Amino acid sequence: MKKSLLALAVLGAFAGAAQAQSAVTIYGSFDAGVRHTNPAAGGNWTMGSNGNFNNNRLGFKGVEDLGGGLNAHFNVETGFNSGTGQLDTAATTNKLFNRSAFVGLGGAWGSLDLGRQYSVNFKTIGSYDPFAYKYTAIVPLATQGGLTRLDNDVQYTYTTGPITARAEYAFGENAGAFSQGATRAIGATYAQGPLTVGGAYTRQNANTAAGTPIKNFTFGGAYSIDPLRVSAGYAKNTVDGGADTKDMWVGASYNATAEAAVTAGYFDKKITVGAADTKAKLFIVGGTYALSKRTNFYADVDYTRVTPSAGAQTSLTGFSAGINHLF
Repeated sequence: MKKSLLALAVLGAFAGAAQAQSAVTIYGSFDAGVRHTNPAAGGNWTMGSNGNFNNNRLGFKGVEDLGGGLNAHFNVETGFNSGTGQLDTAATTNKLFNRSAFVGLGGAWGSLDLGRQYSVNFKTIGSYDPFAYKYTAIVPLATQGGLTRLDNDVQYTYTTGPITARAEYAFGENAGAFSQGATRAIGATYAQGPLTVGGAYTRQNANTAAGTPIKNFTFGGAYSIDPLRVSAGYAKNTVDGGADTKDMWVGASYNATAEAAVTAGYFDKKITVGAADTKAKLFIVGGTYALSKRTNFYADVDYTRVTPSAGAQTSLTGFSAGINHLF
């Protein structure tokens, strides 16, 4: 018994010393709700297990003070489905930490992070997306899927005054062909007072010598006059000899009270392959009511219309409602 107590005391002393130098935080988002969609062929109710408003996630992050203004930090994060309890790995097979897994160093000179992490493109667009990546069904319209996160990524971030600049290089890891499958990007954001503007450029090489690269350019901005915030953005995704995708969006959010807020947005997508165009338009209005600093009730109504280059026009109306809790 005495040995057990002594061991606990020693462990406690070490834990106290470790906590004095570093801190580890467990955090997450739990979103549960229902969604109804009503296309021309009929309707469907789903739970939206990965989160209708905010993606479900469980993460661990930590920072250690190394002295002299230098710190070491890390972040690992996984997604999960609230409806089934399963890990959200449908599109990221065999990845436990499918949302992020990186470690880095930071200081007055900036931050250098290595691993799987949000891309420069994603971070830049977040500053002028009217929904700040909420209501997960619309995220691909703003991010042009494939550029949300990058594996094997080395990313540098530097902030001075109102300007934040970012650059990254993600290794393709193709033996004998260093540049194949690699991604490189630069971006910058200016945020001063009520105004925010930003832009980014990304080039993603094909995994084969015969493939063509993907080039993405985005810019946009936001302006706030409390309690109103308006924002707009543009993104163009180009594949030489393939599809060109153009996205434009505009939106506004209004804080009606300290607890209640409403956001409306319009998203327009055009995909061009040769002489053929496919167009998609999305209108969405969402509202939140804060039950506390960490718990929100949310609801949205959205309408999507797709006009293909050939064939009949299709449309879909959706409604979502649920609770999102942050911890």
